[in-house]
Amino acid sequence: MQAVINQPSQEAQVVQIIQVLRALPPEKVVEVWDFVVFLQDRYAATQPVDINDAWSDQDLQDLRKASLAYAESVLWAEENHHAQAR
Repeated sequence: MQAVINQPSQEAQVVQIIQVLRALPPEKVVEVWDFVVFLQDRYAATQPVDINDAWSDQDLQDLRKASLAYAESVLWAEENHHAQAR
């Protein structure tokens, strides 16, 4: 049996980090800042991640296309199944 560790959401982690930062002395906050900038330079994506949950027109078009393709495949499978059963 494997233990499951629930990690806080990203938003909760940000809140926790801010709370810890507020408790640090100013010179340690500067050290944290330097480390964050280092991590950003080294690992951050070249473009910021879009966390917007709104659906673009392209998203909706892709969803329609995928839904129709799935529906057609299911309908064809059902028609073939019924044709074979006859």
